[in-house]
Amino acid sequence: LALGIGANTAVFSVVEGVLLRSLPFPHAERLVDIKTVHEGYRTRVSGGGTSPLVAYEAWRAERGVLDGLAVYIGGQPALIGFGAAERVWTWSVSANFFPLLGAQPMLGRAFLPEEDRPGSAPVAVLSHDFWTSRFGGDVQVIGRTLTLDTVSYTIVGVMPAGFRYPAQTQVWQALGPALSGPRGAQLARQRSAWVVGRLRPGVTPARAQDALDLVTRAAWTAGTGDAGWLPVVTPLHEYLVGTVRTALFLMFGAVGLVVLVACANVASLLLCRAVAREHEVAVRVALGASRQRLLRQVLTESVLLALGGGALGVLLALWTLPGLLRLAGPELPGIADIGVNARVLGGAVATSILVGLLSGLAPALRAARQAPGSALKAASATAAGRAWRHRSSDAFIVAQVALTMVLLSCAGILTRSFMRLVRSDPGFEPGHVMTAELRLPEGRYATEQARVAYVQQALDRVRALPGVTAAAVGTGMPLGGYAIGTIDLPGRADEPGRPMAWISGVTPDYFRALGVPLKRGRQFAEVGESHNVIIDEAAAHAYFAGEDPLGREITFYGRRTRTIVGVVGDTRQQSLDAPPPPHIYQPLTADFGAYLKILARTGGDPGLMVKSLRQAVQEVDPTVPLDRVAPLDEWIAAALARHRFYALLLAIFAATALALAATGAYGIAAYAVTRRTQEIGIRVALGAGRGTVLSLIVTHGLALTAGGLALGTAGAVAATRLFRTFLFEVSPRDPVVLASVGLLLTATALVASYLPARRATKVDPMVALRYE
Repeated sequence: LALGIGANTAVFSVVEGVLLRSLPFPHAERLVDIKTVHEGYRTRVSGGGTSPLVAYEAWRAERGVLDGLAVYIGGQPALIGFGAAERVWTWSVSANFFPLLGAQPMLGRAFLPEEDRPGSAPVAVLSHDFWTSRFGGDVQVIGRTLTLDTVSYTIVGVMPAGFRYPAQTQVWQALGPALSGPRGAQLARQRSAWVVGRLRPGVTPARAQDALDLVTRAAWTAGTGDAGWLPVVTPLHEYLVGTVRTALFLMFGAVGLVVLVACANVASLLLCRAVAREHEVAVRVALGASRQRLLRQVLTESVLLALGGGALGVLLALWTLPGLLRLAGPELPGIADIGVNARVLGGAVATSILVGLLSGLAPALRAARQAPGSALKAASATAAGRAWRHRSSDAFIVAQVALTMVLLSCAGILTRSFMRLVRSDPGFEPGHVMTAELRLPEGRYATEQARVAYVQQALDRVRALPGVTAAAVGTGMPLGGYAIGTIDLPGRADEPGRPMAWISGVTPDYFRALGVPLKRGRQFAEVGESHNVIIDEAAAHAYFAGEDPLGREITFYGRRTRTIVGVVGDTRQQSLDAPPPPHIYQPLTADFGAYLKILARTGGDPGLMVKSLRQAVQEVDPTVPLDRVAPLDEWIAAALARHRFYALLLAIFAATALALAATGAYGIAAYAVTRRTQEIGIRVALGAGRGTVLSLIVTHGLALTAGGLALGTAGAVAATRLFRTFLFEVSPRDPVVLASVGLLLTATALVASYLPARRATKVDPMVALRYE
């Protein structure tokens, strides 16, 4: 009971903290995330996303469905003045951002409306964690300055400890400075702004989306919006937890099966105790105890037993929950607030009471139906007369085996899928590759010439490091993020739903550094080769099926027409279990952003060059921090983290259920041997050999297991279908997994039955005939 309830409590604490707990904002059910998506893809997109500022400005005028609208734009500027330069998570937010969410600073003030205007003074609000770690919780921090990149921000407020939106935010900046200069013009058109809104009372997200559709289409007509892009309105809670909701509920269902296995186990053992207490119950009935009184007594005993198991289970949950959260990784939303709180404790108590009632129901009904006369004569009853008494215990064994079969099959399917994913070809060679991220401050690197000069110097220093065989810089890398844009092909109509592709800028050695094979054509010869592009095989097949793409032209971002000079192999970009998307590579100077990835292939262990790589790059400009300096293998491990978490968690549940089922089967078999001692003695006295006695006990256990396997196989086929979206190149009905699980359970039942059966073969017939 402690194992089952403890596992249930640990997982419920995660489900409660992530899925069931409402957002810590007033009237949080009316908060929505709003993004723009191309209308050809709108039905296939879920979760949050970005929008251009022109869309935000158009939506602000719609007051019929919205009570308010706020915008926030992410950044990772370099923090100067606290030792070595480091990047911090910042968001430039509109002045109504905090009021919209119902949040107030604990110190100072929030932003003023005039601080939304371009050219306004740079001011900042600190998160509670950043305030305590960088300023030691100094209450006199208001009015002090904070240098981010080359800009000094005046600190005007500090948020309370409970406010963490968006997650990981360290500093909130006023929106005005972000809209100043060339960047402001880019943000107006680029889809880089996040929008949160509050619906009017009674307005549904669907109704708000219909209203914003009209506003957006009107912006197209006026020429201020991007034609073909429409809003998607998603409840804010759904946006934050939508990616993990299904998986967590499936895990909660799986741990519920563990609890049911524990219930069946305890119920079968309580039934055995009920048989041993028949004489006691008969005496109680003979002395006037009513059936209701007996029913209440047995249920009270089982509930008290379950509450004791629940108390141990809560201690087990407190001990295992930190490890469970570490295993889940940072991708789990709201992980900082997950814990065993009052609601979780209440759930544990309710689970314990329910388990106690389920476990004690069959024994209680048995006791309540018992006739005193037959029970008082039970001592002289024959084994044949008792046979019916064991049918309930046999039914519980069958149920245990069936439930365990379901859990083991789901765990086996997920584990097999995970192993396939680990062994899959990502399209590049991650071994011996070191990676790093950097962001060039816009003040010092506002021109393309300055950025190119920085990249050339950084590459020269990285190439000079001992053991480096190839080095490159790109605006993205596999599993590290890319830009996405629409594609136009010459001679084809520009219509809604036109194809899209991943687009990235790279230096010439990019493919050699990653180990991406060249299939046709050539690679880039120099950085300045700005009018040519290279595509991957997925793009060649999608856009030029059956044709030679070399020398053909392709237009992206609606304005750049480039000539295809090469085709490279496909690489998995967003995740390892998603098919490679069409990908267009252009020379870095053709689309040069501030966020860059550095790749260095080395002949030795890339982990040994962390310090030298950081030092080499920062020699170019010490104020540009280098982040996420890690081997590419670690990116692969991070991409597998969620799959590993669910597979391992389900495997732990399945192993727990297997252990419970095995001990339950052993306990019932051992009890059956004890109850049948007289029968076994008679058989031996009449000439039955050890093999016959052994076969008698073991065959009964295997027969129950066969019945459980039959039911469990049907249940497993149905249950594994729920995991279809989590599987990679594995069928939910994988015969190898189902057969392996069946053999494992059969072997377990054989061992659980053999040990008591072996004891039965040693029964002395003379002692057995005097038994009872």
